[in-house]
Amino acid sequence: MNYSQLTKIVLLPLSISGILLNTEPSKATDWSESNTAVSCQSNQQNMSDAAIGTSHSKPFTYSSNATPPHSACYATPDGYEITLYKIGMCTDDPFHSTDADINFSDTNCTWSMESDNGVTVDLAASLNQSLALPSASTRPPNGTYTHFVMVMANNIKIKGSYTTTDETNGGTFYTKPSDNPGSTNSPGLFDKSLSAAQSFTHEFDEYGFNVNSPCRFDYQRTVSSGTNQGVVRAVVTNSSLETATNCSSIARVVGVFKSNNSLKINEETNGLEIKFVVSGSGLYVEGGGPGDSTYQPNWAYSGDFIPTFNTF
Repeated sequence: MNYSQLTKIVLLPLSISGILLNTEPSKATDWSESNTAVSCQSNQQNMSDAAIGTSHSKPFTYSSNATPPHSACYATPDGYEITLYKIGMCTDDPFHSTDADINFSDTNCTWSMESDNGVTVDLAASLNQSLALPSASTRPPNGTYTHFVMVMANNIKIKGSYTTTDETNGGTFYTKPSDNPGSTNSPGLFDKSLSAAQSFTHEFDEYGFNVNSPCRFDYQRTVSSGTNQGVVRAVVTNSSLETATNCSSIARVVGVFKSNNSLKINEETNGLEIKFVVSGSGLYVEGGGPGDSTYQPNWAYSGDFIPTFNTF
């Protein structure tokens, strides 16, 4: 789930900092796409080669009107740590199809993993591997499952790097925490003077999917490339999984992936394997913007992840 400086004129990115707490924010009525960034490509001098919208003819995407514009892409993180409370699959959309304000419902869902205390996992450390999670107490009913859901804690811990080839300004840029997220409008920064990536944390408990007031309560991204395409949606909720109505009640993040490929469970199904994909999506890299003619990586944010369920 990504919260980009590319749209900071109307939507500032997620951060732990800010000077005002808006207790009566206005909530969006309809789901809306959060950004159009594509996966990063390697062997680029800098981040100036930007593609508008969903064009994949160039390695980066921008949507800002700044001069120079902000450019960004999704990279694969070295660390992507989350705490999971529930994982499940649904035969129907647990969110309302158009109204993001309507609360999540698990009426048509089966939980394949539940933990009262939460299980902390590093999705980047287990790339392309199934996760060792608590087993479900019951077998999922036979049926066709179209949506995959997870409930996680209200933060993500991330680290990673991105390398550019510019002989003067380029190099390998590593993540580090921002000392002043309210000033940088980002929870993380890139720094090529470092020798290794440092973790930074995206917090949801103050502004949701925003960096400063007001809160943003919902998120959506359409995955249009790769083998696991579909739509990622998420909302911030209270501990009862009701969509948050003020900044102070955010305790969980509920995410749903509507896959273009449904999952069928029948009498021949013996088990279920769960993977989470963060390759080319888990770390958001951003450069450019006013005063930055070098277009090197500067701001770091969390990207999102995609669950993959396979039967055997």
